[in-house]
Amino acid sequence: MISFRSFITTSIASLLWCGTVFSAPAEKVRVLLITGQNNHDWIHSTPVIEGLLEETGRFDVTVSTTPSKEAPEDAWNDWNPKFKNYDVVLSDYNGKMWPETVKANFVSYVNDGGRVTLVHAANNAFTGWTEFETMAGLLWRNASYGDRLYLDENLKLVRQTKGEGVSGGHGAGHAYQITTRDDQNPIFKGLPKVWMHVSDELYHGQRGPAENVHILATAFSSTESKGTGVHEPMVWWIPYGKGKVITLVPGHLGENSKYPTTYDCVGLRTVLQRSVEWVATDKVTIPVPENFPTADTIGVVAQPVH
Repeated sequence: MISFRSFITTSIASLLWCGTVFSAPAEKVRVLLITGQNNHDWIHSTPVIEGLLEETGRFDVTVSTTPSKEAPEDAWNDWNPKFKNYDVVLSDYNGKMWPETVKANFVSYVNDGGRVTLVHAANNAFTGWTEFETMAGLLWRNASYGDRLYLDENLKLVRQTKGEGVSGGHGAGHAYQITTRDDQNPIFKGLPKVWMHVSDELYHGQRGPAENVHILATAFSSTESKGTGVHEPMVWWIPYGKGKVITLVPGHLGENSKYPTTYDCVGLRTVLQRSVEWVATDKVTIPVPENFPTADTIGVVAQPVH
């Protein structure tokens, strides 16, 4: 005969053993996606980024659209995003300098532990905003503006001082390999060491303070594609105060882009999803899809997202 106490003990053990069934779902990561101006097709890229985050079920995305460049000052005074209400701020923005109050609130947010993701041209923004440039580390700037980091043919990290070498730029758009440089970072754990990205701009010669830069992935910028002949940073992160900022420079989307666009690339989508989760939580739970690209073959979503 099973006693009542034994029955209760057995039942609790069973529930614990089935923890994946009965445990509460992870709380969603709150993302503030800032857009509204860009030298790229933000009208299409922003909803694509919003969708690829929300499809994971891991994120709750709020989009904040800035006033236009031509908007009156009153419109800018009314735009005051509440950064501290979010786990991570994702910028798809490259345009007019933010108002001083917004800038101060943003710096305070990151200093106090806020997290930030910059995608593609978002690292082009805000020339002269010292705090932002320190957070980003490497930006689209003239060679005279700051230092540059890259890996040479021996995969040695090289720091090129300002005024020497190329300025921020890119060669001809083409498909290229992205290589993991820190396979212990949760974003890249379980991913192929090398994978093929669809045709995209390959940024080179990014400049800035270049301090405390943790390079997670690079791509070889071939001279055949009018590149630099060295391995350029593609994904990196920087601590700032109690917070951290991660930058992904792949992700060009221009008007009338044809399928497959950069955001049809399973590799970029996955790395962006996992980067946002990691920078917000210091962990990654989003799995690597079976159709993730290989070193020789791209992987794209079945239906165009643009």
